[in-house]
Amino acid sequence: MPLECGKKIIILYILTILRKYSDRNHPMTQQQIAEKLQEDYDIQVHRATIKRNLDDLIAADYGIRSKEVARSYKDRATGMEEDNTINTNFYYEHEFSEAELHMLIDGLLFSRSVPYKERKALIDKLSELCSSHFSKRIQKVHSMNSDSPQNEKLFIHIEKLEAAIQDGRQIEISYGYYGTDLKLHESLNPDGTVKKQLLNPYQLVASEGRYYLICNKDNYDNVANYRIDRIMSVKILKTPVKPKNQVTGLENGLKLQEYVYQHVNMFAGEPEMVEFEIPKKNVSLVIDFFGKHASFFDKGDGTVSCHIKTSREAMKHWAAQFATMVKVISPESLVEEIREEIRAAAENYGV
Repeated sequence: MPLECGKKIIILYILTILRKYSDRNHPMTQQQIAEKLQEDYDIQVHRATIKRNLDDLIAADYGIRSKEVARSYKDRATGMEEDNTINTNFYYEHEFSEAELHMLIDGLLFSRSVPYKERKALIDKLSELCSSHFSKRIQKVHSMNSDSPQNEKLFIHIEKLEAAIQDGRQIEISYGYYGTDLKLHESLNPDGTVKKQLLNPYQLVASEGRYYLICNKDNYDNVANYRIDRIMSVKILKTPVKPKNQVTGLENGLKLQEYVYQHVNMFAGEPEMVEFEIPKKNVSLVIDFFGKHASFFDKGDGTVSCHIKTSREAMKHWAAQFATMVKVISPESLVEEIREEIRAAAENYGV
């Protein structure tokens, strides 16, 4: 039985059809639109009605694009050949290009914090921002790990943290660790009660596929970074946050881009100037982690000397990852700390 509708609603159906089935690479003719109206809504519409509604959508700038085609016809009154143009190949110009949506979806695929179910739901929503042709292709993407442990309250906690930062309020959290049962457990005090931490939240940041909270632990005067996927509970307090100028490292405010590159993998600590050597062929490795903030001196023997201002803990961790290529030169105290870690690693393997 045909769907009953007024003439005014047909324009919405046409817009919906173009959004769903068309894009720059998949335009539709008026005949194809008429067929979809019959198929999806059980409505038979004359082509003149479709043309009139398409003209209205184009005039109202609803993102409908078309191709102008020149044609010749014979005027019935005069018998003379006349030239004019007609519009065909209609499509909806989506808010995001397929390349842009691919970038957003890839970011979700490589995220290590967002739970699998939420990741899949977000990808489904993003795929609906383009035509069904894109949605069909994206269904073939399966490179999402659903086996790793996930914190199902991630987005709830992000909302609370954002609210606390916006309102300038302190928070009380419990932090967790993963056990051999692959579940997240709250850290406990010696008496077995849940360990609560009083924090001054300042900024949320995404780094290396994870979400972090840049904050200050209230009984200390330095900056701390907490992984949000390890936060088990968040309570927003009525007390105001500690001013940034009372936190070591934030006296002049938080310069986020500078902070992230100085704290590789979000290791906290006061940045200091570090010198290290690396084979010239591996300079790309330095750029990948530190961006354009490193300075280089070619030693002429196939190696380069690099200088970078970064957190000591961050540098120890990064240098350990690439110990066969990276040799830290200064400061000497950092070099000795790395030597001790290498000795401990060697003993661990019986070397």
